Amino acid sequence: MIDGAWTGAVTALLAMFLGAAQATETSAPSAAPDEVKFSEAETILWLGDQLATVTEPTVLTYSFEKSGSFEKGFTDSIVFRVTKLHPDGMKAAAIEFFTGERRFPIAPEDKTDVNPVLKIYFQGDVYEMNRLTDPDGKARERWRYFQRRIKFALVESATVQPIQIEFDGRKYQGKHIQFSPFVNDPKRAEFERFADKVYSVIVSDELPGYLYKLETSVPGEGVGAPPLIHEVLQLKSITPRK
Repeated sequence: MIDGAWTGAVTALLAMFLGAAQATETSAPSAAPDEVKFSEAETILWLGDQLATVTEPTVLTYSFEKSGSFEKGFTDSIVFRVTKLHPDGMKAAAIEFFTGERRFPIAPEDKTDVNPVLKIYFQGDVYEMNRLTDPDGKARERWRYFQRRIKFALVESATVQPIQIEFDGRKYQGKHIQFSPFVNDPKRAEFERFADKVYSVIVSDELPGYLYKLETSVPGEGVGAPPLIHEVLQLKSITPRK
């Protein structure tokens, strides 16, 4: 449920991930609107009021770390600010995704009920997969393929488990979603080094901002080898907005 400025960064992702659960890579007919079903993983990640437990103007700060043997890593931060609560439950908010030269400019939003961090990360992730697997720039639209594979994994093979997390001295009940969208990919030979990538997301309806942790890992080559690429995005603080 996003309108205004964030549509440019997020809606294209939603349009792909929120297709009919029965979608395939063939030209099979689309389901009628009242027949559309979403998997448990899709529902948890993309649907619902993710800001329901934000009851005052709030600042959520996330840390981000990229490491691994494939290329140089970095650390950065993401700041999501809920600036105003509307009578209908929607929120005015703004986000600073990374800093300095890496900062991704995103205009503030007047009415939203989502935390955009998760969706913006996934959009950036498929672009990164495109870059990593196409160093010569010959397949510039490959990111769309990776996007579809993630969508299908959320429908067909993602696991969802209850989990208890502890944050700032409190325990929260949450859900842990895990999936490996490229393991059985028919085209994995085209990007073999990255085909075993694992995605892990932890969210909680009880936690202000909903998203607690997002982690991806590409295993290293050989037993005991460090990961080629390892990324961790994690909630670090929730503070009242002054």
